[in-house]
Amino acid sequence: MIQTKAVAFCVFALSTIAGCAPGDEAGAQPSGDTESVVFPSDPPDGPMPEIGPVPEGYTPTAAGSPSTDIWMAALVRDGGTLSVPDLGRGTDRDGYDNQPSFLLDGSAILHTSAVDRTQTEIMRLSAPGESERVTQTSDVSEFSALQIPGQDAFSAIHEIRGKQYLWRYDLSGEPLGPIFATAEPVGYHAWANEHVVAMFILGNPPTLQVGDAITGEIGVVAERPGRSIHRIPGTEEISFVRKVSDEEWWIERFDPADGTAESERIARTLPGREDYAWTPEGEILMGDGSKLYAWSPSSDWSEIADFSALGVAGITRLAVSPAGDRIAIVANRPGG
Repeated sequence: MIQTKAVAFCVFALSTIAGCAPGDEAGAQPSGDTESVVFPSDPPDGPMPEIGPVPEGYTPTAAGSPSTDIWMAALVRDGGTLSVPDLGRGTDRDGYDNQPSFLLDGSAILHTSAVDRTQTEIMRLSAPGESERVTQTSDVSEFSALQIPGQDAFSAIHEIRGKQYLWRYDLSGEPLGPIFATAEPVGYHAWANEHVVAMFILGNPPTLQVGDAITGEIGVVAERPGRSIHRIPGTEEISFVRKVSDEEWWIERFDPADGTAESERIARTLPGREDYAWTPEGEILMGDGSKLYAWSPSSDWSEIADFSALGVAGITRLAVSPAGDRIAIVANRPGG
């Protein structure tokens, strides 16, 4: 593997990011037991700024969302071979159903749904066709939901009048408030552990930043990342796509607790594709058109499924259950 220089990785004290002494922070408890980690009631990086009126020319994220469905299936392993039998629609409607993520116990999928052309909400998909609304926020959109490790709560992007902050909600959908005050606009994120999170921050160029929800420390890791950010199963490392150029995209990894200024290249993405998911066994899955591919440390990208006969096209986001036995796949609706 090739090591590449990251950007301004050591701009803050990584000992705090590593969780060495969260018990010294207000509102926090010792980190030996993840269940005991308590976020501050207010963002630790400062007071929330006042949210002004809707900016001129602002277009809500929901307005530009494509029509997509979430498909669900078992992910079957036979020796070293993966297969995806009996793929079926988890959602089936005209509109945006996207960004699936499994709850940590694997019991359901959180996903983003556009309820109209101005607002998205978080839904819980427990079985094909069984999706219920979780958040009930007026004049606010939520998207990119992930359960927070060690908590009966999830994080999601909270979009209000042109601003996008990372917020926390309990699993019933009740808003618990912002996690950071200065990280904005957040587009996507992934938790490295129970209080350290990697965030895609929109900008020119966009940046990948790491924040500690207890201390409030935030630092830049890389420029020009892709939107697909993940915790690598069995570790507290984060993987992301670095877009070196329009033609060269790499999946890379880094350890927020390492204290170095380098990330490590894992594999090149499929051409022009940035959405992927990890299996617990260390494979990476990516879609391209109607096909699903897998990569492993011992094998380059290889096709494991072709869903064209089902009418699946334009595969983008993927999610694998914590046990590695189920998969969720997002694909475009015909004409969407």
